[in-house]
Amino acid sequence: MASPFPGMNPYLEQAVLWSEFHSRLIVAIADALAPSLLSHS
Repeated sequence: MASPFPGMNPYLEQAVLWSEFHSRLIVAIADALAPSLLSHS
């Protein structure tokens, strides 16, 4: 059976499993980008 959500993986969208990961990933990306953004301003 084809996925009812083309382009999405329902497993990765389950908040119970991934909400903390998504939050930590966003912060890690921001921390990695901040020094290069601040040095260009």
